[in-house]
Amino acid sequence: MTLAILLSALAMTFIVGVRYVITSGAFALATRARHPGLYTGLDAQIRKEIGWSLASAAIYGVPAGIVAWGWQNRGWTRIYTELHAMPLWYVPLSVLLYLLAHDTWFYWTHRLMHRPRWFRIAHA
Repeated sequence: MTLAILLSALAMTFIVGVRYVITSGAFALATRARHPGLYTGLDAQIRKEIGWSLASAAIYGVPAGIVAWGWQNRGWTRIYTELHAMPLWYVPLSVLLYLLAHDTWFYWTHRLMHRPRWFRIAHA
């Protein structure tokens, strides 16, 4: 059981990390093509930012992996796969509530990183 949870968490972290590498890599290539030399001399800072971004993949991937495992194996949460299982208004409302919860989490964790002690680690 513990191994299955760990593998699920690692898989979700990997998925989030790959998504980050693809999207940020595409943005970096487009930026370098359009504005050559824009980031000259910032290699160390860019590597640090990439490292922090990949670490945040675990922050989102581990809980997602645990929830996915719990849904499949223990019924911890309900994920409705049939459209008629709930009223029609439930789908857009649940998406909006999820986005609100996710943005709230992101806001408060980002705000925490602006506390003096955390700021020196995360942004300096």
